Amino acid sequence: MSTDASRPGRSTPWRTAARAGRAVCGTLFVATALVGAVVTPWMVMLVAAPALGLLAAGTVASADPDFPREAGSRRIVVLVAAAGVLAVPFGAGLPALGGLGGVVVLVLLVVGSFVAAEAATAAEPTTPIRDVTELGALLGTLSTDELVREWLVTEDHLRSARHRGPAAEVRALLLDELARRDPAGVSAWLAAGDPSPGPYIRTDRDLTG
Repeated sequence: MSTDASRPGRSTPWRTAARAGRAVCGTLFVATALVGAVVTPWMVMLVAAPALGLLAAGTVASADPDFPREAGSRRIVVLVAAAGVLAVPFGAGLPALGGLGGVVVLVLLVVGSFVAAEAATAAEPTTPIRDVTELGALLGTLSTDELVREWLVTEDHLRSARHRGPAAEVRALLLDELARRDPAGVSAWLAAGDPSPGPYIRTDRDLTG
């Protein structure tokens, strides 16, 4: 999986500012929720808050095809559940803070928008994949090692809702071609459940017969 550090278009100051923004938003949200927990009825905290957390987490989990297989997806679901639970006392804490409540909302809107934009940009793959028609015409001319590299390139694209469909079509072509060239290697790879076919597919020579 790619990380921010591996994305050449993302500068260190931008990443640092995004991390600081996440820290600011998290601190303000939790601090306001703690204030609200003091004034929120205990029955609401025991029933409504957990229910909202479970509803939010369930919605995100059902919409994420990688849950619960991927650790990143599990982490996001847990964070959403915690945010849902804290949303109830947070809502009660804003009026309890008086004028400061408006400041908290303003900071969260401004900083949160920046953090959301950074996260959306980071989620977009930076390495393009081949057009499925173009790839279909080139399959016979690509080496097995190149096919494996093309497969790995599609990993980030599958995590992007905008690119998931084309990436799945490309992977279907690559899988068929890899299976034609090295059926035993593909079978071993699929049985192992490894995201990378590299350790299983024979790339020392092309099985193009």
